Amino acid sequence: METSLNVIEQAKVLIVDDEPHNLQLVAEILRLEGMPCILAIQGDEAIEVAREQQPALILLDIMMPGLDGLTVCKILKSDEATKSIPVIFLTAATEISDLVSAFAAGGVDYIKKPVIREELLARVQTHISLNQARQQLKALYQQKTDLLTTLAHDVKNPTGAIEGLATLMMEDIKEGSYDSRELYSMLEMTSQCARGMTEFVNDILDEETRTQGEIPELTEAQINVAEILTHLVKLNAVQSNEKEIRLTYEPTFKPMVHISRRILTGMFDNIISNAVKYSRINSEVIIHLMPAQSQPNGFRFEVHDSACLISPENRETLFKKFVKGTETPIGKSSSHGIGLAIVKRLVDLCHGDIGVRERVGGEGNVFYLEIPLES
Repeated sequence: METSLNVIEQAKVLIVDDEPHNLQLVAEILRLEGMPCILAIQGDEAIEVAREQQPALILLDIMMPGLDGLTVCKILKSDEATKSIPVIFLTAATEISDLVSAFAAGGVDYIKKPVIREELLARVQTHISLNQARQQLKALYQQKTDLLTTLAHDVKNPTGAIEGLATLMMEDIKEGSYDSRELYSMLEMTSQCARGMTEFVNDILDEETRTQGEIPELTEAQINVAEILTHLVKLNAVQSNEKEIRLTYEPTFKPMVHISRRILTGMFDNIISNAVKYSRINSEVIIHLMPAQSQPNGFRFEVHDSACLISPENRETLFKKFVKGTETPIGKSSSHGIGLAIVKRLVDLCHGDIGVRERVGGEGNVFYLEIPLES
């Protein structure tokens, strides 16, 4: 009974009935069990209240003047904001056809009038519990989907670099024109990419075990942000060289942070690789790392690309999942509209800010993010 009471006490129920006596009776039974209630006597009022208050459950009379219960239920189930709220019909009808119509309209159950206290509480408790379980499963599914999406997307960049480096080495060896020092440098970078992917996968699995991805992973050791950026510039240089893009970064500011290497890499690499994907051939991409501008502590990361300008209206949706800009990548690259959504999620987890503006002179865009740090 303790679990039942906990479920009831945490829930809010919308009761809709044009008969004041029935309305007060049902509300009194639920309130005595500690459950807050919202009352409505008309169908259109119920729809408005459901959208605004988002109750855990709706008890809805079928026979009402104006909009009847069946119509109200159909409207609620067609609205994205209210369609997941379970509806239990209150009805004096006993005909099978009436009950079938109630379920067809979207109801999950029905309670016959006059209402019996024990039946009311049992059905309310059951459907609130079921709906909470459904929402938890939905959230868990979304969380795992986000995890797999992030994993697949962020592994793509280093694997692309490995493929590019391997191709260059094979061509040099085949032509017999390789320099041993250059070959060693490419092998070293290949090894770093492979090691980075292994660390990335392990970090994700460790973080999922500890926190289910709800908070950013903090590390005991301090991580050098500039070192990570230097590695990522080398990583993306394989693709930028193919497009004759000058990828420049001067590590003059070297903040130390307690944010995991995986999260920092996810934020920086997606923005840098996007800049290379969309920038014009034989152009320039400039990367800056500097102290934060909007707060006393923290760092600011900027990437100045040479891509087509992003319109102000597109900037509003650019960081949403599976939303792509109007431009297509230049060269052999592809885009799935995932990278910037991943960056936005990681920046939000770190309580930072992210945005995009026009580059000075209108020659491209500037993607920026600021991450606050503890003093």
